Amino acid sequence: MNCRTGREPTDAEASLFSYRIEFSIQCPACDGHVPLDGPLERTVCPSCRTEMDIPRDYWIDTLESSCRKMQEMEMGGGRGSILMGTFWGKLDLARFDPYCDECKTEFREPWHLEAGLAYRCEKCGAEYPVSAPPGWLKRGSPRIKLLINALCEVPDPTVNKTLLVTVSCPSCAAVLKADGGSRVVECYHCGVDVYLPDRVWHRFHPGRRKRRWFLICEHASEDTKT
Repeated sequence: MNCRTGREPTDAEASLFSYRIEFSIQCPACDGHVPLDGPLERTVCPSCRTEMDIPRDYWIDTLESSCRKMQEMEMGGGRGSILMGTFWGKLDLARFDPYCDECKTEFREPWHLEAGLAYRCEKCGAEYPVSAPPGWLKRGSPRIKLLINALCEVPDPTVNKTLLVTVSCPSCAAVLKADGGSRVVECYHCGVDVYLPDRVWHRFHPGRRKRRWFLICEHASEDTKT
């Protein structure tokens, strides 16, 4: 029984299942929070702008493990994990069919969605991208059939290019202007490099919350379960 709709599962749901992911890692440079909103091979820390490569094996191991855990989870159940190793990360999983994150309306027939077409919520009109897993992920984890509301490319950084903020040089007290293009501003008076504090930097680069995305996966056969 589907806990969100109260209906019996369809034939498609008998061979497919889905679950929700919220995933973030810790930036190795500043310990900041870095959302992983899809199987990105490269991302950028929103706090310090450090670029990070996310190994394919890291994704395959993480998603394969989550598939096994969620297949056995009851509808509505979830679990959180702290990941160590390549990155310190926090992974929250929940066994739900895809639904609109704005109004919580369940998707209609999510098992028949087509990659490359956005799903539009019938109640509020919010749109969610539907994509096939990248080739490397499909080869490493063939059970994954579709990604919903996942990012497959690094999002463009949000920068307020019209904003100017003045800060004081800690060495000579000269007034400096920062435009958000770099976290380090050279003092025109004494030549000291001034590192912009978080309260200033985040005015140019506001943080973003973790994105909720879904995987539609094929049930593992009895002889392939581990």
